[in-house]
Amino acid sequence: MRTTSALAMLLATSMLLCMIPVTNAGSAPTNGGIVNVSTDETWNIGSELDAIVTVQAGATLTIEGDYTLPEGASITVAEGGTLRVDGGSLTGGAFSHAVRMLANVQSSLTLESDMTDGGFDLTIVAADGMNMTGWSVTGENRPAEDMSGSEHVLNFPAGISADYLLNFSLNPGSFADLVIDHLIIDDGNTQTNVLAYQAGPMNTMMAKELGTQFTLNIDGTALFEDATITGADVMITGAVGTGNSHFIASGPLNVMGEESSLSLVGGSVTLSSTDHDVNLDGVAALTWDGTTGTGGVIDRWERNIGEQQIHIPIGSTCTGGYCVEYKIHDHGPSEGTMLRQNVDGVALIPGRTVEIGWADGTVWTENASVEIMNFRTAWNLGVTMNSWSEGMVVPLPWDVTIFEILPHLSHPVISVDSVEFPNDTGQTGTSIDVDITVTNSGDEPAAIFIRCNLAGTESYADMTPTYSAMMLDAGETETLDANWTYHTTGDIGIDCYVEEPFQFLDATPFLPVGAANSTRNGVEATVSWSEVSADSSSATIMLATLAVTIVIVLGVVIRFASINQDSREIDYTSDDDERVDRFAQMMDEDDN
Repeated sequence: MRTTSALAMLLATSMLLCMIPVTNAGSAPTNGGIVNVSTDETWNIGSELDAIVTVQAGATLTIEGDYTLPEGASITVAEGGTLRVDGGSLTGGAFSHAVRMLANVQSSLTLESDMTDGGFDLTIVAADGMNMTGWSVTGENRPAEDMSGSEHVLNFPAGISADYLLNFSLNPGSFADLVIDHLIIDDGNTQTNVLAYQAGPMNTMMAKELGTQFTLNIDGTALFEDATITGADVMITGAVGTGNSHFIASGPLNVMGEESSLSLVGGSVTLSSTDHDVNLDGVAALTWDGTTGTGGVIDRWERNIGEQQIHIPIGSTCTGGYCVEYKIHDHGPSEGTMLRQNVDGVALIPGRTVEIGWADGTVWTENASVEIMNFRTAWNLGVTMNSWSEGMVVPLPWDVTIFEILPHLSHPVISVDSVEFPNDTGQTGTSIDVDITVTNSGDEPAAIFIRCNLAGTESYADMTPTYSAMMLDAGETETLDANWTYHTTGDIGIDCYVEEPFQFLDATPFLPVGAANSTRNGVEATVSWSEVSADSSSATIMLATLAVTIVIVLGVVIRFASINQDSREIDYTSDDDERVDRFAQMMDEDDN
């Protein structure tokens, strides 16, 4: 029994061991080809990594050795894949060692005291094909010297007891570019070359365009522990975590996309090729905890975004100019102000820097806002009506490319509630009453027009008035009393709707219920139209004739009465040629 139990335990242990993923340890590829890492591997043998490497989803590549990557080599971590650099290093074999001096600040290189033990000559060597004319160099107890050509020699008759700072300045009136490749220290016996990026540069940028960095793309996950990455072009769209790791001549580290993140804990990011060590977009996440940056005038990070669009569904122009106008306040590091007008629903805001992690550890963050200067359509173009949302200020987010601003603004929202028929019958050629109820549930007034069609058609209904104007304040409901005349027998209703301003690109936010069918007591209904009867028509004609006759008779009676009265007013005492015939005068006046 005991033998059987031991055998069962051994079999179970063997099965568990078989289920543990196997990690392949070995040397990195050096044939320059394409290598897909599809299972867990560890590379800790050799000193060169020459391949186009992709760590595929589900696989983990662990690098524990020190490797040089020649030109053309690269590492890509696919989404779902993992790269670990644990105590190892990756160094580009073709990256530029040159540094660019900055014109508006004091750029410097440092000579370490332990590199000299007596007098020596120092040769400053420019990058290939570049000239140092227009710049000067100075140091402690040394007057400024103008430089020219591709090399400049400084003589030190005695050794230096402490690290020595070489300061470089652009001469007034000069616009030349100074890029230093290396320094040569010659003590008369030996020559020592010091690459510029290793000479403690301060207030400089790496001239990376003079070399080739190896590519490190991380779409998945990467972990760097006590690692060193030198001369890399880093793009992070996945998640990267570091612990006491160093990125040299590899900045800025680019972190882009909503799913991207970079967590820097300890270590350093130094010698960047721009004025910041980390470059973020508007949505990437960054943690900077106890990490050393390049320093000086080089920021720890910048968050830069591209061009933004403010969207609003209003296009075309209004009387006197643009329908929609904005003023953008406090945008970019200069915190300036600019006017933007809406063209076909879009206003453009240029790309800019929205956050800076300064070298001293402080952080500036943009606090831009959009002020509404003008917001009009045909609904509020009246001289007595104000712009909607006039003076309203809305924070401008920088984590979106398209900013839909309408939900943040005040505007009318119009709905046709009902079109009611009090009666269900009508006679052709005559009119019936129609009650049209409309509500403005928004928070701005609107001057609107109502129009009606024969139900289910595009034909206008014969309404009085044809276009019914309504002025609705915010939150107001109003019922319009109109008249509808129809000229054909049969059963038919009408559809009434609000006329849309031609400026609307999308009327839905303003007119969620822009039309309604005719109803009666809340139920869709029609009117039964019939012709006027013959008897009714004859009676109407007779009454009309009688009324005309009465009017004529009354007129004649009144006229004769006036004539008789005027005849009695003739002045017989006057001379014949001065006598006035009042009747004739009245008749003349009547003719006139």
